Amino acid sequence: MNYFIFNGENSKDKGIIITKMPQISKAAKRIEKITIPGRNGVLHQDEGTYETIVIQIQCAIIEKCNIHEIKKWLNGEGDLILSNSPDIFYKANIINQVDYTSIVNLIHEFPLELDLQPFAYSIEKYKKIYTKGQTHIFNIPDATIDMLPYIKIESNEKINLTINNETMILNIDGYIELDCELLVAHKNYESADEKVKGNFFKLIPGLNKIDILGNYTRLEIVYRKAYL
Repeated sequence: MNYFIFNGENSKDKGIIITKMPQISKAAKRIEKITIPGRNGVLHQDEGTYETIVIQIQCAIIEKCNIHEIKKWLNGEGDLILSNSPDIFYKANIINQVDYTSIVNLIHEFPLELDLQPFAYSIEKYKKIYTKGQTHIFNIPDATIDMLPYIKIESNEKINLTINNETMILNIDGYIELDCELLVAHKNYESADEKVKGNFFKLIPGLNKIDILGNYTRLEIVYRKAYL
């Protein structure tokens, strides 16, 4: 039986299965059309971003459900895992009003519509740890789109950290953590944005190069593979 997991809860445990798996298409690029007076046609400008993906999951009830639990569960945003791709998840938002009358009356099927962010992510987190050396190169196979890592570096001085073509200057007293998805720096759960200068980092599919100028005791990079 096919199932889905939303926000860490399995549909089978709620008495719900999937009767028809959705076809998830590749996210479309955002392309701006620019009209120039006096010129035929239009220019197309690639914005470098992607649209969301709308899918519909056809669900069926296989046993009596707790309607209050279902209402609370199938609501808002969360991570979505489909049983035919258990190694990846999507960031999803439920966009339709579930027909709870159908659930109460045990009518067999109901649709669940979700708006997916454009990329899928590996369930597994990958970690690179370095305790010495100024230059490191590591490979990220299989991924197809840039990734936003979580970085922790331990030092007691100013460090120039370069990953691929981006450099960040870090004034470190003990350690600092960089959340490249949320674009924040912190230490002990308090903001350390004033301690950093430069753009946050992206990892790319394939080879990634790290250069460190300054003394450090430990560099940790955590990421998930991302797929378009």
